[in-house]
Amino acid sequence: MATFTPGVHGGSFMGRASRNRVFRAASGVLPQLRVVIYARASSDTKGRKVSVGSQISSGKAWCERAGALVVAVLVDNDLSASRYGTEVRGDYEEALRLIATGEANTLWTWENSRAQRELDTFVRMRQLLTKTGGYWAYDDRVYDMNDPDDRIDTAEDAMDAERESEKLRKRVLRGVESRARAGLWAGPVSFGFKVAYDPQTGEADRLIDPDEQPVAVELVKRLIETGNESDIARDFNARGISCARATVWRADQVRKLHDLSQDAEGWARFLDGLSSEQQASAYDALVRLRADSASQVAKDMNRAQAAHPMPGKWDSAKVRNIGLNPALAALRVWRGTIIREGSWPRIIEPEDHYAVVAKLSDPSRRWVKDGTRVKYLLSGIMLCGVCEKPVSTGKDRQHKIYKCPDGHLTRNMAKADSLVVEALLHRLASDEVRELFQIAGQAHDLSRWVKEAQDLRARLDAFTDTAIKGDLTPERLARIEASLLPKIAAAEQRAKEVGVSPVVSGLIGPQAPEVWASLPVAQKRNVVRALVRPRLQRTKGGRAPFDPKAITLSWLGRPAPIPGVDDVAEAGAA
Repeated sequence: MATFTPGVHGGSFMGRASRNRVFRAASGVLPQLRVVIYARASSDTKGRKVSVGSQISSGKAWCERAGALVVAVLVDNDLSASRYGTEVRGDYEEALRLIATGEANTLWTWENSRAQRELDTFVRMRQLLTKTGGYWAYDDRVYDMNDPDDRIDTAEDAMDAERESEKLRKRVLRGVESRARAGLWAGPVSFGFKVAYDPQTGEADRLIDPDEQPVAVELVKRLIETGNESDIARDFNARGISCARATVWRADQVRKLHDLSQDAEGWARFLDGLSSEQQASAYDALVRLRADSASQVAKDMNRAQAAHPMPGKWDSAKVRNIGLNPALAALRVWRGTIIREGSWPRIIEPEDHYAVVAKLSDPSRRWVKDGTRVKYLLSGIMLCGVCEKPVSTGKDRQHKIYKCPDGHLTRNMAKADSLVVEALLHRLASDEVRELFQIAGQAHDLSRWVKEAQDLRARLDAFTDTAIKGDLTPERLARIEASLLPKIAAAEQRAKEVGVSPVVSGLIGPQAPEVWASLPVAQKRNVVRALVRPRLQRTKGGRAPFDPKAITLSWLGRPAPIPGVDDVAEAGAA
C-alpha cells in the first residue's frame, strides 16, 4: 500500500514504513496520474448536494497536491451503492469506461465505500484496474491493484463497507417494523391524503385531502361494482380529473425527454403540444441532464416547481394501484400483510378495501371484457348447451336473438332475458342465497383466502420455472401440480364466496326488483356472473313456442361435490 506525502512537488509517494521504498507502477515507472474524481451520496432527498460538493473539493485539492491531471469530475447523488440499490449509477459506469479506454488511469473517491458497498462491484472494479494497470486513490492513499498488499487492503475495506451497509439496513428495517407495529404511516403520501407537520414534535401527520377524497371514494366504489379499471381511467381523463402525482417529475420521465430530443421531427411535434412554460422546463431539464443524473434532475425540477411537459394521465395501472391501497382504509401493512389499523383517518371502510381485493384478484376477470359499450344482458355469459361456447347476439326476421357462434342454437333475446331475470330475483329472495353470500364481518376471511390463493399460485409458478430450466423432472412437477391445484381452486372458491360483490349483497332480500331496475347493464351482468350460469338447450325445432325448459340455470356459490370425498363426508355426517 502506498502513502501519499503531501507538499512534495510532483506527488512523491512513499511506501509503508516496513517496506521503506518509493512507490512504483508495475512497469517500474510511475506514470502521470490522470484522475477521475467520483463523488457519491446515498441519501440527499432535498437535492442540496452538500455531501458530494465537499467530496469534490477534497478530490481537487488532493489532485493539486499530487500534481495529478483531473480528467473528469463525475457525480451520482442520492444513489445507493449497496445491493439494495434500484437505480443504475450512470456516472460510476462512465468512470469505469474512462479507465477502460485509457483516458484516465486513476479513480479517486473520498473513501472506499463511495465507489461501492458490495463485494461483487468491488471485484469488477479491481479486475478492471488490474487489467489496465490503473490505481485507486482514497483516504489520501494510492492503491495499485497489481500489488498483492494493496489488493488485500482494499478488499478488507470493501468488506467493511458491505458489512456497514448490511448493519445499516438491519437498523432501518427494525425502525420500519417498530413504526408498523405502532400503526404509524410509512412511505410517500398516498392519493387521497396530504401531509401536515406537528409544530411540537415535527412528526408528519397524514390528513385527508378534501379535493382527492371524493375521487378516491368514487374510484373504489366503481371498482367494486364493475372492476373495469380502463373505463374508470378514460372517464376520469375525459372529466379532467387530475391523477395521482400528475405533475411530479420522475427520473424515467427525464430520460424519456432525452430520448425524445434525439429525434428532431418527433421532438418538434412534442414541443408543438406544450405551453411556453412547459417548453422552457423541458429544455431546462435537458441542460441539467448534461451535468447531473436523471434522478438529481427530477429532484431539482420538483424543488423548483417547474411546469411538467408530460403530466401524468389516468391509466388502468394507476386506478388499480389506488384502489388496492390499504392506506385508504387506514390499514397498516408490514411485509405485504395487513397487521393492524393505522393511526391516520380512513377514506373508505375496511370492508370496501377487501371487496376491491376480491374483485381484482378474481382469476375469472381475465375473460371479462365488458366496457362502456356493452348492451345486452347475457351475451358472452349464457352458454350453448351443445358446444359450451358463449353466445353472441344477432337478429332474425323480427326479433333480436342470442345465438351459438357455431350455429347450434338460437333463442329470442327478450324472452330469454325475462326468464333469467325472474329466476334470479326469486333466487335473491331465498334463504339459500343468504347463506351462500354473507360478507358482513368476513373481511379478514376474504383477505386470508385471497392471499392464500395468490401464495399457492406463486409457489406453483416457481416450481414450473424450475422445471423449465431443467432442474425439476416433469414427473415431479406433475405430482406438485396434483397437490397444489386443488388447494388453489379451494382457496379461490372460498374467496369468491366471501367476497361476492356488494352489488349482489345489496340485492339480497325483498328489495331486489327495485335495486335491479336501478342498475346499469354492466352491473346487472356482474350480478348474473356471480350467481348463475344459463345455458341454451335443444328444442323440438320448427316454430314451436318458446319453451322455458330449453334454458337451464346452474346456480353458483357452492362447489360441486367431489366423488369419493364429499359423499364420504356426507355419509359420516348422516
